[in-house]
Amino acid sequence: MFEPLSLFVGSIHVRFHVGDVILILLEQGIPVLLEQVSRRFPKKITKRIEVEDKISALPDDLLVQILLLVPTKDAVATMILSKRWRYIWTMVPKLDYLNDGIHKVGFLDFLFGDRDSYQRWFLRFIDESLRVHKAPVLEKLAIGLGPRCPVDVNVDVGKWIEKAVNRKVREIEFILRWSAEHTSLPKILYTCDTLVFLSLSEKILVDVPSLACLPSLEDLELHSVVYKDEDSLARLLSSCPNLNYLSVERRDLQDNVKLFNIKAPLLESLSYEYVRSHNEGNIGGGTLLIDCPALKEISIADYSGDSCFVENNPHLDKAFISGFCNPDDKFVACLSSVIDLELVLNFATFAWFNTVNFYQLLECKINIVDEVDWLEPLMFLLQNSPNLKVLSIYKTFIQNAEELPLSWNQPSSVPECLATHLEIFEWNEYGGRNEEKELVKYIFANSKFLKRAGFSLKSTSQNKKKMMEELESMSRISSSSQLIFSTQLEYMCVLYEKK
Repeated sequence: MFEPLSLFVGSIHVRFHVGDVILILLEQGIPVLLEQVSRRFPKKITKRIEVEDKISALPDDLLVQILLLVPTKDAVATMILSKRWRYIWTMVPKLDYLNDGIHKVGFLDFLFGDRDSYQRWFLRFIDESLRVHKAPVLEKLAIGLGPRCPVDVNVDVGKWIEKAVNRKVREIEFILRWSAEHTSLPKILYTCDTLVFLSLSEKILVDVPSLACLPSLEDLELHSVVYKDEDSLARLLSSCPNLNYLSVERRDLQDNVKLFNIKAPLLESLSYEYVRSHNEGNIGGGTLLIDCPALKEISIADYSGDSCFVENNPHLDKAFISGFCNPDDKFVACLSSVIDLELVLNFATFAWFNTVNFYQLLECKINIVDEVDWLEPLMFLLQNSPNLKVLSIYKTFIQNAEELPLSWNQPSSVPECLATHLEIFEWNEYGGRNEEKELVKYIFANSKFLKRAGFSLKSTSQNKKKMMEELESMSRISSSSQLIFSTQLEYMCVLYEKK
């Protein structure tokens, strides 16, 4: 919204943003700013330009809507435009203070000579702007403090949360990456009856009181936080009777939870990621328990080696599975109802292809990250997916990895999906190995309803033209099908709507 201001002092050209000046205005007032500027720039050149101001004549409500379209820092900066604008920004119902934590040298560094002034002033900017903010209802508060944020500044992040709750906040996003210890948030956060969305990330200690109650919360994100204990996690989830979406990221072996129990009766979408570094050791030993009977979509990327159990048999529509968790039979059985499935292949998932009947599966994406013999398991999957319409093979290229031999055995009977349903077949990083050619020939020869076959050729292939000619020469039983080549083939799914 604001172009950088420029000051010329002899041959010195200083360039800065209006938002930087506001840090001073909020805390110390305009007289201090003028004194500092006059001391550093006694011969500042100014030029007055007369323009007709039509925007300022607009009603306050409309001006607030305009300020919602710009970053919070720029919205606050409008206070220096004129008396008309001085307090308009204080009525904006959304405040976004997400900071990437990267130190930058701006006008304040030059003006006050403090090398880490931006991070310090950023904290004070949040503190002071929240103090004078007047909107009766705060729709959203987003705060992000990076790893370079100083921890010796006299600010209380808990008061920021308390102020938001007292303003009937609906959305809170709080990312805390500073170098200080994990921070507990005020208890009032866990009794906010207006909160609909809550996202907590990094150096936050989740310490939930026994009287927690979040009746309106629908979306919850818990990313790399630490829990006081397992009871705090249980109390948090039980305090959200209307929780619809949950996203969990765990990256620390010491998050104080061994049994991660997700019990949410109305939860429809779950994303769970657990990654441990190689030097942590002791892989496994924990448990993920999912008790969500209304669950429709699930995404699990679990490399912990923990056990995974499911209760109350949810009817899943969409699933993404990656990692080396150890699911029980009930979890695997839940996959039989999925319509859209994405899998990262490994030896654990191979077993599912021959045991699960994917009778409703319409779209399937297979990710091949490691060198494994995957052709035969794929044919098992096709045999057990009679209604499959979209098949995508996405092979991730691993530099300097040795290609293990593949085995191809033509099935004794043609999978039903090829004969009656398959419409789209796509292959990313197609390498043109003999066994891979045989698979393509087989699919082309038996997919009667094929509409499109797309290939992205292996990035290290020396003779891509030859591979394209080989694919073009393969006979396709579907005379109306198209053959498409791309260097960066993107997964394209059928536009499917549930009836």
